[in-house]
Amino acid sequence: MIRILIVDDEILVRIGLKTIIPMDNEEYEIIGEASNGLEALDILEQQDCDIALIDIRMPDMDGLELLRQIRQSRPAIKCLILSNHDDFAYVQQALRLGAAEYIIKLEIDPAELMQKIGQMKQQIQEEKQQRAETSQLAMKVNQYGREVKAKRWRELLLGQCSTMEAMSVLKEFMIAPFPPKYRVVKVQIEYYEAVLADNRFKSERLLNYTVANVLEEIMKKYGYGEFVEIENGKFAIIKDILQAEMLQEMARAVSTFLRLSVGFGVSAAFGDLSDLHKAYQMADDALSYRFYLGRGQIIHAEQIPRAADPLPDPWPEEDWIRCIEERNLPGIRERLAEWLSLVQNQALIPPGNMRDHWIRLMVLFDHCLQKEGRGDIYSVDLHDGIYPYHSIRTAETLQDLADWFGGWLDHYFAYMKEHDKRRLRPEIETIIRTIHEQISMPLKVNELASQVGFTVNYLSILFKRETGETITDYIARVRMKKAREMLKNPEMKIYEISELTGYADPNHFSRSFKQIEGMYPTEFRKLYLGKTTGDPSETD
Repeated sequence: MIRILIVDDEILVRIGLKTIIPMDNEEYEIIGEASNGLEALDILEQQDCDIALIDIRMPDMDGLELLRQIRQSRPAIKCLILSNHDDFAYVQQALRLGAAEYIIKLEIDPAELMQKIGQMKQQIQEEKQQRAETSQLAMKVNQYGREVKAKRWRELLLGQCSTMEAMSVLKEFMIAPFPPKYRVVKVQIEYYEAVLADNRFKSERLLNYTVANVLEEIMKKYGYGEFVEIENGKFAIIKDILQAEMLQEMARAVSTFLRLSVGFGVSAAFGDLSDLHKAYQMADDALSYRFYLGRGQIIHAEQIPRAADPLPDPWPEEDWIRCIEERNLPGIRERLAEWLSLVQNQALIPPGNMRDHWIRLMVLFDHCLQKEGRGDIYSVDLHDGIYPYHSIRTAETLQDLADWFGGWLDHYFAYMKEHDKRRLRPEIETIIRTIHEQISMPLKVNELASQVGFTVNYLSILFKRETGETITDYIARVRMKKAREMLKNPEMKIYEISELTGYADPNHFSRSFKQIEGMYPTEFRKLYLGKTTGDPSETD
């Protein structure tokens, strides 16, 4: 709808104009009428306007002065001048000031007036469309620029570009170099996988976007800084002057408004942008110590009480093995409590090294099962739906890991008790042998059942009763064991391993592997090949 303002000191002219302009449709709306320029400006302060019909000669403020002020403050308004025969010099001046049209008001032809208004309406619509397109293009360019800038910062932080490229980033976006003593903060959404599984934010993208908005808005209150989204609920802040109040406010806001928890790792001060990757690594390392210190912490790299590895083991391996073989669950819990107390009351070893200690402990439980011919730890019922090595590698805090392990021990010894001195039925042994021989094939339960003359339902019930796990879980366990062995060979491609373990889709294979091991096959291989002694969980 085109909004029109009528400005004329003669009431009969105003009435005539309102009579000519059609008001019975949605094309035009008369927003008001004024008898001079001052009254017109008051109306324009309160209402939007597209077209102003302005008389040249008026008291207090004439049409020319009104036109000047409209050109300065509201240039998008189209002005049509109402004049008399002897006002031509004024009309010329009005046209030079930007009036779109003029008409002799004593000889107004309704058709001519509406034609001129219609032409102005078309110009207004074209200009609005052009402004919208320009605005949209500017928004896209701005968004593209923000994405490129964020990508550049991410590359700097992750060490994916050189110092020369780093300086080009500053030049490209006209960013003033950070003064000496800048710090990097790594921020992590805690219990990220559980938050995603809860699906409260509908999508991973929306979750990260929402948290990033809250953090970035708070950062702006504390002066200049750069905020960068990394991935998977991780963010980085680069700040020359880092206020503790800022991080505390961020934690409170995320907790209050989003019902989430975030942890912070803070680097030492660095003086050169070429050290940005080093600073980020230090912040990442500091953040990892929330494994000991708990959730919602602000951890400064310089303040961590570090200890040398290896961690003194208060209980030799043979003692663990003896307790497992004797089914001494109370003794294991007592010794475990002693070990945790020792860990928590001394300087801290790197969390990754601590996880290795737990993996070595889990290997002892695994070997005891295999030694007795009772399968392996993958045969034991899951605790909280989590596989053992997955829990060790992904538990966010030591307390979380200890709590999970304490619950898993019940499943472990219940499994051992159930399978003490038990021999499997010949039919089940046949099925197990077939699975091992044909593990690279797309095994089907109905075909296995036919092999021993059972129905699918009966075989499923019997297999679960005899072995303690379902056929599909057993098949998956055997496949993953074979996959772990093949991943130790760097010459084998992931898709080849996928095919040789019975997975037609490599993506499905990778997802299944991560569910059990807590990491993707490529990460598992890198971990194995990157260690001099290998990850103990990989020696089956």
